[in-house]
Amino acid sequence: MITFDSSLLLGYYQAKNAGLAANATASTNQSSSSAPSSSGGKTVPSSPWTTMTSEPSDLVKAALNGRKFVDEAAAVAASPTISGDYKKLFAAYQALNTLSAIANRSAEKGVTDSEIKRLQAVFSKGLNEVNSYVQNLSTDGMRLTTGTVMTSDKSTVGVPKNNYNYVTNTIYSGQVDDEVPTFKGNVSFTMNVKKFGVATDVTMDLSEMGSTPRTMANVVSFFNQKLSDAGFDTQFAVNRTVGQERTTTVNGQTVKLPATGDDFALQIKGDLTETLTFSAPAAKPAVYITTAAGNPDPDKDTTTDDAVIENTLTKYGPGTAGQPGTKVFSDTLEGTISTVHKTMTGPDGSLYVLADVDGTTSTQTIKGDQDVALLKYDSSGKLLYARTLGASNTATGYNMAISDDGQVAIAGSVAGSLAGATNGPINSDSAGTLTDSFVTLYDAKGDETWTVRRGGMLEDEATAVAFGEDGVVYVGGRTKSDIPGSATGATEGGYDSYLSAFATDIAGTPKALFTTHFGSENDDTVSGIVVNGTQVVVASKEGSEAMLRSFDVSTTIVTEPRTYLNDKEVWVTEPTTYTKAATFTEGATRDLGSLKGGNIAGLTIDNGQLYIGGSTTNGALDVDNKTKAASGGSDGFVARLSLDLADKSQDTLAYYGGTGDDTVTGMAVSNGQAWLVGSAGKDLAGEATVGTKDGYVAQINVATGQASWEQRLTGKDGYATPTSIAVDASGSSTLDVFGIPRGKMDFTQSDKIVSATSARAGDTFQVRTRARGTLTTIKIEQDDTLDTLADKIRKATGYAAKVEFSSVGNNRTLRISPSQTTSTVEILPGKGGTDVLESLGLKPGIVRNTKTDHGQTVSADGKGPIYGFALDTGLDLTTDVGRNAAVSAMTKALSAVRNAYREMADTANGVKRTDATASSNNNATGTVPTYLTNQIANYQAALDRLTGGG
Repeated sequence: MITFDSSLLLGYYQAKNAGLAANATASTNQSSSSAPSSSGGKTVPSSPWTTMTSEPSDLVKAALNGRKFVDEAAAVAASPTISGDYKKLFAAYQALNTLSAIANRSAEKGVTDSEIKRLQAVFSKGLNEVNSYVQNLSTDGMRLTTGTVMTSDKSTVGVPKNNYNYVTNTIYSGQVDDEVPTFKGNVSFTMNVKKFGVATDVTMDLSEMGSTPRTMANVVSFFNQKLSDAGFDTQFAVNRTVGQERTTTVNGQTVKLPATGDDFALQIKGDLTETLTFSAPAAKPAVYITTAAGNPDPDKDTTTDDAVIENTLTKYGPGTAGQPGTKVFSDTLEGTISTVHKTMTGPDGSLYVLADVDGTTSTQTIKGDQDVALLKYDSSGKLLYARTLGASNTATGYNMAISDDGQVAIAGSVAGSLAGATNGPINSDSAGTLTDSFVTLYDAKGDETWTVRRGGMLEDEATAVAFGEDGVVYVGGRTKSDIPGSATGATEGGYDSYLSAFATDIAGTPKALFTTHFGSENDDTVSGIVVNGTQVVVASKEGSEAMLRSFDVSTTIVTEPRTYLNDKEVWVTEPTTYTKAATFTEGATRDLGSLKGGNIAGLTIDNGQLYIGGSTTNGALDVDNKTKAASGGSDGFVARLSLDLADKSQDTLAYYGGTGDDTVTGMAVSNGQAWLVGSAGKDLAGEATVGTKDGYVAQINVATGQASWEQRLTGKDGYATPTSIAVDASGSSTLDVFGIPRGKMDFTQSDKIVSATSARAGDTFQVRTRARGTLTTIKIEQDDTLDTLADKIRKATGYAAKVEFSSVGNNRTLRISPSQTTSTVEILPGKGGTDVLESLGLKPGIVRNTKTDHGQTVSADGKGPIYGFALDTGLDLTTDVGRNAAVSAMTKALSAVRNAYREMADTANGVKRTDATASSNNNATGTVPTYLTNQIANYQAALDRLTGGG
């Protein structure tokens, strides 16, 4: 099909006609579109879009058969009279036109997945070919870039600044002078303020207010007086959002209603010199639940992907005496969060969420189709930071662990490249789709310490992780082939389980201390790992069996001299203590029996005992002392066992469920109480169904088998599936009344680029200061900040680039512009899958100053106009959104070529922008040049063919 945007021609003709009239005398002397112009003897060849006759389908076929996209000889063959810049421009046009045909073909209905895959491959090849051609192009009077032409390149992704203001969620809605109902009664908390090394407790007990009404303003005044009396600068304030006016329609008339009540929150104005820590008396457990809600198939057509799923995070207080826990807050998570795999509470009272994301999350862009995000929230639900893995293709985060000192380890699978990772000896091809296991360690501040990517010849993934003694991190998962260095080989058939141990060497580089395989002849996977001193216990599903395996690990700790170049570029030698080696011996195993289609949802240690939970249709698991029997169908279960896996005298097993099928997606344990979440059958807990498909939460006393809190959960469209649960034993208190998080209030943010963005150490981009000049690669280092990156850019461009900082909200961003009037800086993507521009929010292209010449904006360096195609090398034809974006991008790129041609033709014909503008304003008329008349005739002929001449 040939498509033609007639409005483009009409708009161009209308804009140019009057200006061209002023040059009618010169134009009428032309005998053809390629005849010499009277203005300077130059020729204006007919444009390829008016003379080319190839059908789009022929272009696609030729590309699939391996024909080059950029071929100057073919451009000359199509237009024999072209030379110089026209030849190069037309060669670029032919390549872009073929890419456009491919993009349009991918967007047609009925195209198979296999054809899409072929189209994507050849499309990517073509983009790379066009990029290479344009980047190395030598031109006479004009310049091209596959990026954007700018006066400055402003980053759209920033690094957070330290913010010493904290605003709570809304804690009251009403009138400004009303007493706040939740402030009544015995309400108090303690605020520990540490200043210049001295810590002081300030007790905020509202009973000390006496008969003073407990309004927002009065309570804030009370807090501030207490702080002022203690000599501190931190202050509270009322944050008020005025209620909005409402309207309704009565008998066709719009009627105004009274405004809703105002929303009130507390604002804490911190001070740089004061560290704040909050606690409250009689703290009780808090329960955090994530839920995926929404109809999975709204149009009842399984071939379409029309579901809109919302992920929510809800905090509950403790449930007691059969009463459900009080809901503290329920927030909808960012829409780009596709799946939540795990939640855990940290030693500081914060909540960590491990999720897969399919788009920008908390301003962090992702490079591929899916990435892994670690999200940290305070106990009031405020997002403290987000950390994305930075995978170039796709990654999934399955599990995480938190150490006693606040370190966080996440584990999962990754396909495609992952810059900055320590790689195993035979990982999968970074350009392929096979997955490898990964584990990433973050320090207590949320900065990445290291990442290991490790795998075999076939697919594997890490599904469990735990912290051990002596800095060892244990990782378990499943693999289809041997993992290098394993003490035992993988068994035959499907996936086999593995356990690996990692620690850093003397230089701080992570290394594998040991790996072992285990499992059955069926598909196996590790579901959880716990560590008790030197003992490591692994829970795995081996075929259908629920298995527990114990390993005893012995580490070798050494102190050796290390010589290295410090941050001041001075060689120093100092003793370094590290874990040099580790060995293991296999201990006891225990088979709990067949899960019969069920799963293992959790493994943990509580008060010196081992807890394992999940779902099963087997009502006779091999665990003694059943305190609650199975109900039929699929039930949840929680088992309490001895850590040695041999002594059955401490066995306790409680099933939970109804006669329908109930699943378990998460388990948490605290002080002998177990919490389960999952999907509910219709008669679960004897409660009526509240939605089409409900979830549930249940708090179970394992010793008695009785549930002290049972609640069905629903959500958007009547569907709800809890995806994870975490319990903080001290997370619920009167602090919830004020919306204040428990623990230390951290106002600071990491200024590292690799923490604040999806950039990874080793990612790159390129710069140069003249066409075809030497490209200088700028590499992101682990400790780079915006300041160090700005310095790298200045030096790499010979200070032709001026790099400044600006503030957007609470973020600090980069702005790159020419340092001198005639300076030009070209910014290009990094090579080999390491491009970091999108992660930084920078556009590829040319940054230059401009000036006005005869009413026309031109480059200030006097080296001719610059035309940008604004191409994204990561355009993706495998999704509807990607295909639409590719079609739009190609349309814009082709438009840029047409614009370049028109301006080159104007120049050849002596048309100046001021002449055109003045004539247009006077509605002047005149003879249109021959080359434009020929183009119009060709367009009309094409339209006649399409419409049958009608």
